[in-house]
Amino acid sequence: PHAGSPSPRRLSRMAQATRTPVATADLSDDPIENISSWFSANQKPIIYGIAAIAIAAVSIFVYRSNDASTREKASRALYVAQAPLSQGKLSEAAAALEKVANRYGSTTAGQQASLLLAHVLFDQKKFDAGIASLKKTQGSASADFAASFEGTIAAGYEAQSKFVDAAEHFGKAAALAKFPMEKGTFLSSQARALMSGGKLVEARKVWEELTKDESLPFAQEARVRLGEIVGSSK
Repeated sequence: PHAGSPSPRRLSRMAQATRTPVATADLSDDPIENISSWFSANQKPIIYGIAAIAIAAVSIFVYRSNDASTREKASRALYVAQAPLSQGKLSEAAAALEKVANRYGSTTAGQQASLLLAHVLFDQKKFDAGIASLKKTQGSASADFAASFEGTIAAGYEAQSKFVDAAEHFGKAAALAKFPMEKGTFLSSQARALMSGGKLVEARKVWEELTKDESLPFAQEARVRLGEIVGSSK
């Protein structure tokens, strides 16, 4: 070795002295022991997480149970409310149906009660009351009943010879309808109401729309009505 250079033995001792010790006190060669240590160190967060999941699961179960219970109660209430109808007690039936509609408006039975209530009121010539009751509960109607609500409102106006108003709501019902047959039914009702209201130009547009689908039964009537409109304009 060169003069002044450390000897090999001294280099070895220096390397050993400067080597950084690795902290191995918390580690183990056993992976299972390492996992157990991790769970032990994170015990509280894990418990809180499991508790949160359990609470959420219970909440969903309770909600579904309550929802099912509400639907069952609504169905029973609707069944009872219809009993006076078979006896011709329209006023009593209307009062009972109104209670079901107001209490269970978000359920299928509640919405059926609203529609049935309107028809009962219409049968008693209480058209404005029937329309008002529908509009009152219409906001809670589901998509499955939205078209029926609009169509029934339209029928109430039509029964009062308010054809322009009827046509407006028949049009809304058609826009909300989910099936072609249902849509065609409302559109044809709208076109008839427009004709009765003297709105022949508007009626013609609707009838022309209905002639485009030959698979539906409305096309034939539409052609006849268009002939009537053309004949009346001569």
